[in-house]
Amino acid sequence: MKTILVIEDNDEIRENTAELLMLHRYRVLTAANGKAGFVLAKSSTPDLILCDMMMPETDGLYFIKQAKSDASLQHTPIVFFSAGTASLVVQKKLITEGNAFLQKPFLEEDLLSTVEQTLAAGQAKTT
Repeated sequence: MKTILVIEDNDEIRENTAELLMLHRYRVLTAANGKAGFVLAKSSTPDLILCDMMMPETDGLYFIKQAKSDASLQHTPIVFFSAGTASLVVQKKLITEGNAFLQKPFLEEDLLSTVEQTLAAGQAKTT
């Protein structure tokens, strides 16, 4: 069973996303901001991280810098999602540095497809 960490400051989006993933047999961990998400990611080493771009305390840009500089997380795929509130420069940088991007609100099919494709691409790199 693959483990996915969902980092999202909006309770409803975080809980709905986690529930959808659990229904499709993923083990799901959640965090309400990037700072808590980074601590959880280091202690649990998820197979994939879904991370909002704009959050209090630690936004997506700072989160990816931390993750990519940490030996235990630098190869963990990160999928960013956003409602488009980040500046275009920040959005482009995160999309480039992350493994995939989802525009909020996203459909269940888009979420699952992105997760499956990103996990498959990550496995292909390690084999």
